[in-house]
Amino acid sequence: MQHPLSPIEAQWLSCALHMAAAGKAAVEPLHGTLAGRALLGQGAGGDRTMEIDRACEDSILEALEAHAPAPYQLVSEETGIKGSPDAAWRVVLDPLDGSLNAKRGLEPFCGSIAVADGTCLGDVRVAHIQDYLRPHSFSAVRGAGLLRARLGAEVAPEHIDASRLEHDLVEIVLLEAGRPDRHHFHYHDLSTMGGIGRSRDLRVRQIGSLALALCYLAVGIADVLVAAVRSRSVDIAAGLLILDEAGGGAATLSGDDFRQQPLDLEKRCAFVAWRAGLDGAEISRRARQLEAALIGPGQLLDSK
Repeated sequence: MQHPLSPIEAQWLSCALHMAAAGKAAVEPLHGTLAGRALLGQGAGGDRTMEIDRACEDSILEALEAHAPAPYQLVSEETGIKGSPDAAWRVVLDPLDGSLNAKRGLEPFCGSIAVADGTCLGDVRVAHIQDYLRPHSFSAVRGAGLLRARLGAEVAPEHIDASRLEHDLVEIVLLEAGRPDRHHFHYHDLSTMGGIGRSRDLRVRQIGSLALALCYLAVGIADVLVAAVRSRSVDIAAGLLILDEAGGGAATLSGDDFRQQPLDLEKRCAFVAWRAGLDGAEISRRARQLEAALIGPGQLLDSK
């Protein structure tokens, strides 16, 4: 049974909304510009930091400092891990997920904000993801359901009803992959996912944002996500909670427990995820069959 938000959960969700609004305002004048693409160095997560990354994170952190309802430790792709490890709360932040899209002027890209009361992915309690170019946003609180799913002018029902979807139809598979030289699969290999339930005219799309890909599963825009990259918690912490609360699921290709993955900046497991109403056990089985082809022997995958 879903519970009402506690006062602290409501306060953290409000804080996340302020943070996302600040990030959106900072990104709007910079995406797709030469000024936004100015190289500043390397972020704590190991990727190159551009001016658009810096401006976005600075604005978000100002909002966090102004609105945080309790002491916290920050885990951010750009700044790194800051604050006391003894703090009761952890704010897990990717200020600009899909930064390659953003700097080149492509869509989509977003801010991903998760708040946890522990040190692992399973401890995330509050999540908010904001598309920075379009009026798309998604919020969830653990045990309270998918609280918000705004797609343009349409706000989805408070709880996604899987029975309203074509129950076993797999039509859109999202793929997130790294550099081409680090993969060894044929495009045809992805047809394995078409064997789940009915598949009529299966198509594969790559959008360039893991956070938004997970949200698209949550609201039934897409059916399956094959993330053939080693992902960081900053990329997926918010999206996984949103997907969980909408009735979907996810599993690592390695068999490691997602819930125990630490909230840090290390790249870990490639994974597969699915929307509500699909057979997660069957999807996981087929994804494991794909693992060797997707990753290749001895390869280390990048998420950018």
